[in-house]
Amino acid sequence: MTNRLRFATGPCLTCHLMTTPRRTFRSVVRLRTLAVMLGLAVVAGLVVQPVGADQLSDKRAEAAKIAARLSELDASMMEVNARFEAANFKLHQAEAAVAEARRMATITKAEMDKRAGELRGYAVKAYKGGTEGPAADTLLTDDASSGVISKTYMSSLSGNRQDYVDALNAARTQAEDDATRLAQAEAEAKASSDEIEAARSQAQAQRNEQAALNSKVQGEVAELVRKEQQAIAAAAAAAAAARRNANVGASSRGASQVSINIPPANGSVANAAIRAGLGKVGSRYVWAASGPNVFDCSGFTQWAFGQAGVSLPHYSGAQYAMTTRISASQLQPGDLVFWGGGGSAHVAIYMGNNQLVHAFGSQVDVTELDGWWMTPSGYGRLNL
Repeated sequence: MTNRLRFATGPCLTCHLMTTPRRTFRSVVRLRTLAVMLGLAVVAGLVVQPVGADQLSDKRAEAAKIAARLSELDASMMEVNARFEAANFKLHQAEAAVAEARRMATITKAEMDKRAGELRGYAVKAYKGGTEGPAADTLLTDDASSGVISKTYMSSLSGNRQDYVDALNAARTQAEDDATRLAQAEAEAKASSDEIEAARSQAQAQRNEQAALNSKVQGEVAELVRKEQQAIAAAAAAAAAARRNANVGASSRGASQVSINIPPANGSVANAAIRAGLGKVGSRYVWAASGPNVFDCSGFTQWAFGQAGVSLPHYSGAQYAMTTRISASQLQPGDLVFWGGGGSAHVAIYMGNNQLVHAFGSQVDVTELDGWWMTPSGYGRLNL
């Protein structure tokens, strides 16, 4: 690419134009300007076109659809989780109620057995005291805990004692009935909980599948963005080289580094953001990163202005949409410069004196605005 550019705009052609005696100075300037324009056209044709903007746009649209689907699944998961928690709560309540009913049945049975034993002893004493009737061992059933007393001997018993045993027996029966009923409720709650758990597992599996697909597509987007940023950097370098080759005596200027215009610490939002950004010059470019040590283009502007107390979205298109459109002649330090339709390709912070600080290519760097990559698609001012 370098050799082709030199063929079109290199120093040999420039020297020839400057030293040809039949050329007027005006002709030289016109031809030199034409050479620069041709050189930049070659740069744009060779570097920018292969980036695959449509492919990147399509892949980002695919990623956006997957992200939207993930949001839907997350909402569904929240609903299922809420249902699962409610079902589990009911299940725990049912388990506790069953346990309590069984505990009460056990206590009541023990108390009833005790009272039935006392009643048996009372009946035996009454029999030995001379009361006529069948033998004591035939008066009570084999299951003393049932509290069933022979009708022929009821007249020898205290009505109060028998009523107490009957009440205990009724309480035990009620407790056992409660335990049976609650056990059925527990089984139903368990079935409901299991059903919702199955639904939750299915929803989680769907989400995991979408998350894996999202990771794959995001990786593809990152690779396309990386190639795009490489093309941007290459185009910017080639354009700068074309300008240097076209300007006679510009070698010393081309060899010098860009002078960084560091704003004074006057406390303004713009200067605070610029100073924060300059502090990250040299930091590595990583797609989708937003600091504090690695950045992509919109992540860098988001982080820099965040240090100044201003919240920006992590997408250059969204930053474009929230800024007021201005012209290039109205640019002031702290304004944002955008590339691509609706600012979708790239964003940088304008520092003044034709300088930008931004994350592109492989790192955060300071460049000149004029001639960097292609003509910006727009300029924006934050409504601070």
